[in-house]
Amino acid sequence: MPPIIEFTAPPLPHYIVSGSSLVPIGGKHPSRFNIGVFDLLVVTKGCLYVGEEGRDYEITEGHAMILRPDSHHYAYEGCREETMHHWLHFQILGEWRVMEEEVYRQNLGNYSSRDNANPLCLPAYSPTSYTVPLPQFTKLAQPQKLVDVMNELIELGHSIHLDSVRLKQQVLFQEVIMQLSAAIGRDGPSPQSACAERAASYLREHFREPFSAKALGESINFHPVYIARCMQKVYGCSPAVYLLRLRIQQAKLLLLQTDLNVELIAEKVGFNQAAYFTACFTKMEGLSPRKYRQRFIWTKE
Repeated sequence: MPPIIEFTAPPLPHYIVSGSSLVPIGGKHPSRFNIGVFDLLVVTKGCLYVGEEGRDYEITEGHAMILRPDSHHYAYEGCREETMHHWLHFQILGEWRVMEEEVYRQNLGNYSSRDNANPLCLPAYSPTSYTVPLPQFTKLAQPQKLVDVMNELIELGHSIHLDSVRLKQQVLFQEVIMQLSAAIGRDGPSPQSACAERAASYLREHFREPFSAKALGESINFHPVYIARCMQKVYGCSPAVYLLRLRIQQAKLLLLQTDLNVELIAEKVGFNQAAYFTACFTKMEGLSPRKYRQRFIWTKE
């Protein structure tokens, strides 16, 4: 099976340039090595015969392939018929990696297998990073929709000297990324990921209420032990710890956004006792709720 290219955002991938090419019978896609940018190929007619790193692909109508910036790709055969394709160069300025699809699906949704931090462990106003998978080779679910976007990108290229057009191109390119990524998710999440996500949704909706593993299990129709196992795999913690982190995260927002006292904030995020809230907050953040708030209070010297 073709590999998966997974990148961490932000930052989002950056559009560079695109176009379309008609390859005659016997013509070939150019062979290149370490070109420094990703090259997306979308065939609308005919077939391109392209290989990369020892794997050969037939990119037929309705299929897309992403050639990597750090690899050798080559044409292993000339076109047997007149072939039309769109191409698009883009760059990922942040972290990215390549993995086999089987490995990707095994780790789907598993925080413990990633380098990025669990969002519930970040400061209140920190941007939350996330990963986006792109199939290196895929049959498109809606090929014409993707081609329409690429045609619009090409048309906008005539006015590339305008900053507003460059911005619009970047916005349109994110639609290309979304369509490519959606090709991976057609099979849906794994059963463990689905269970963990349902449990997390329940906890987010009921985080102010006393925690009950039994109530959680009855609500989403899974045994509490299985839920705990799934959440440990996907989020790296038990339901109770997930809930505690969520409550502390909500408390940090209230400490920054309101003038409510600590006792009332504790109550609003689901703690019965302010002292226990302060102890949990201090253990997790390294300072008390009051000192956390004071860090962001401006005082005139």
